[in-house]
Amino acid sequence: MVADRRESGTALDHIGVRVRRWRLKRNLSQRVLADLAGLSQGYIAQIEAGTAPLDKRSTQLALTKALQISLADLTGQPYDPTTLEHATAARHLPALRAAIAALAFGSTDAPEDGPSDLADAVRKVTELHNACHYDDLVAGLPSLLLALSGERDDPASVRRLVWVTYAATFAAKYLGHTDLAMLAAQQCRAVAALLTDEPEWLGLAEFAVVHTLPAESKALPLQRAVRAIDLLEMAADHPHAGQVHGMLHLSAAMLAAVGGDAQASRTHLHEARASALRLGEGNFGQLWFGPTNVEIWRLGVLAELGDGGAVVHLPGLDVSTIGSSNRRATMYADLGRCLAQTRKHDGEAVAALLRAETIAPQRVRLSPLVRETVGSMLRRARRSAGGRDLQALAARLGAA
Repeated sequence: MVADRRESGTALDHIGVRVRRWRLKRNLSQRVLADLAGLSQGYIAQIEAGTAPLDKRSTQLALTKALQISLADLTGQPYDPTTLEHATAARHLPALRAAIAALAFGSTDAPEDGPSDLADAVRKVTELHNACHYDDLVAGLPSLLLALSGERDDPASVRRLVWVTYAATFAAKYLGHTDLAMLAAQQCRAVAALLTDEPEWLGLAEFAVVHTLPAESKALPLQRAVRAIDLLEMAADHPHAGQVHGMLHLSAAMLAAVGGDAQASRTHLHEARASALRLGEGNFGQLWFGPTNVEIWRLGVLAELGDGGAVVHLPGLDVSTIGSSNRRATMYADLGRCLAQTRKHDGEAVAALLRAETIAPQRVRLSPLVRETVGSMLRRARRSAGGRDLQALAARLGAA
């Protein structure tokens, strides 16, 4: 039983193990796989051994294409719940799926257990979204979605429904249920289209769509992001629309980095930074767009481009003013990923990753990129056992 649990656990089933398993199923040598994916044979060997992190989306996608598998086949998502919080969230996902389906097919039946105060229920969703408490968040979403679905004649209720479907989108995404996240994003956009004179809401929905399109869809996510940027261009000086416009530039910067276009990525980052300096710190749609968030995204782009070593020379970033555990934790997680890429700052990397976990444990423990970084650091440090903090963190993430 213990062996079976470990086999479906993680130490024996990290991404490198899955790469080897699929490579052998496809009857490919390491050299052939390397040629197909545009990588070196030595790197493939290190990936399979688990000593080199497969924490760049571009490399993951190159391997999925070469192996003819999905990204989920590679990452192992959605993960089996190993904590009470994750199990609770997973238990409520079928009801969330049913509620999203009801929205899609025009159901307007009010739920018997719906909230009595819709405004208060939406405020609670906002708090749980920002705190990354997916267990309580997913539990309350189905009845609230159905209760709001019958209020589409009131613009305020429509805005609430856009926001709640947006929150549902990212809860499903972070829990690893990408298909459900995409369905929720599509409903978010359909509802936002009702607000014809408020482009910021349609922009928010487009942001959700961009972040849920299948990674295997090649250039589509970036094309969609650029299209949304163009649609909001005329309203970019409006405080709310401008914030969404800036966030779409940040999305495009990351997607360009995934596509290997460093110059385009830097251009979109520059545009986002210019908007942030003009608009200042903001928080339309709980996006937290502003100069601070631009710098947080910059860390993620550096990690994706494999330029993590650049963070060693960057000044520290104060994220205490951002009221989103997701954003604060992401900063420390991406800082840790960047530092780990240097292979010279593992102690600092572990400290940053531990800080991220403290801020938003549910978010960080479900991140494939963090899992891969921590697991590879532990495996390459086996001779020195990696230190107690790293071992404990890897165990909590399911990476050991």
